[in-house]
Amino acid sequence: MAEGRTALNHQCIHSCQNRFEFKEETIRKFLVTMMALATISVSLTILVLPDPAFAVPSFARLHGLPCNECHSSFPRLNPFGMDYKQRGYRLPGEEGLFIWDQKTLPLSAMAVGRLRISHRDNPATGARTRTRSQFELEEVELMIAGTAAPKVGYFIEFEQEVADGAAFTADQAWVQFSDLLPASLLNLRAGIMLNEFYYISQKRRLTFQRYLSPITFNVTGVELNGTWRRLRFAGGVVNDERNPPSATNTVMVGGTPVTSQTISNPQTVNLQTRLQGYYAWVTYTIADQTLGIRYINTKSNSDNPSPVIDGRTRQQLDATVNLWFAPVEVILGYFHNFDIGGVNRQQRRSFLAEGIVEVLSEKLFLDTRFELQDTAFVATSPNNPTTANGTQVTANLTYYLLPNIRLIAEFDKVSGEGTGIFAFADPNSSATNSEERYMLGFQIGL
Repeated sequence: MAEGRTALNHQCIHSCQNRFEFKEETIRKFLVTMMALATISVSLTILVLPDPAFAVPSFARLHGLPCNECHSSFPRLNPFGMDYKQRGYRLPGEEGLFIWDQKTLPLSAMAVGRLRISHRDNPATGARTRTRSQFELEEVELMIAGTAAPKVGYFIEFEQEVADGAAFTADQAWVQFSDLLPASLLNLRAGIMLNEFYYISQKRRLTFQRYLSPITFNVTGVELNGTWRRLRFAGGVVNDERNPPSATNTVMVGGTPVTSQTISNPQTVNLQTRLQGYYAWVTYTIADQTLGIRYINTKSNSDNPSPVIDGRTRQQLDATVNLWFAPVEVILGYFHNFDIGGVNRQQRRSFLAEGIVEVLSEKLFLDTRFELQDTAFVATSPNNPTTANGTQVTANLTYYLLPNIRLIAEFDKVSGEGTGIFAFADPNSSATNSEERYMLGFQIGL
């Protein structure tokens, strides 16, 4: 008995030592990371402050304007910034310059880094399955944009989602011929671009966590857009395709490549890339309050295709509202998908509610968001609720050292019915697990 108690005591002591060492190592990593973030922030502030002209991205340098002329809170656009973008990066009353007549390089860059502490739970039992803490460079971007000639704007963006192990690729590359009808009543844009509302964007969100709702779509094709009085509108015809019959998705997890599910489209699926997808959206603004409606028709989507495809395309109809009650901004959205994955009558509804509060003028912002994804059940479909339903809660606190440099603290919690995690890289993706994350980080735009 004495020997048994001695062995048990040794086991308990060993277990306690392991727990203490784990906590000590976690605390050490946390402190080292915070010191590194503080050093980076102070260094950047010292380097940037002596010459404010070079503290802002290329558009501000070109026009001699501060960042907050176009941004309500970097990287979000305000109404003036939305007009500037839709006019092909021209100020009101200006036609734009030839690129060789511009006095500054049309080059900007952005980087996002963070410390992430995450806890993953089994969605069925609630048991803790994994705890992880690591510092990661989340994303880097290189942007070249402006006017190539009078009334000809362009935008080229290269990005790499480093934390996800993605390649450095061209995310956008388009040219716009403005003022086909005077005063930007009608413009023509062509290339790789984004189908999105200007006031709610996956690319210009304040949070680390992506939107769960299908908000932003990368498309390749042509678009007509413009403004008329209180209306802003766009409509496009774009490439339309599904994934090939077999493909794998490889991501980096802790520096190790991990291959996820194979996408298997039956040979009966139409895989041809044709200019057959289309979309249209319109927004109406009155007294700084904006209502937006959009319709999308495409067979390109991120859902699993049905084993028996009957030729249907996925359709999406959504409505969003952007409300300003200074210093509070509220965004509400409803997104309805029909025939997802080509499955007859299978529908998905996504709900979004987001509030942004300017706590300290141009300095401190609080962003809270709730999203819900609800999918209808269809027999034999691979996109049923057990693999496609979930909720997401996000709380973000942002402090701006400078208009283009911000520090971020964030909490995220995703609850799903399935067992996969955070598959939100593409619009209309699935929340299929339970995980909570605590993050500290920064975003820099130069």
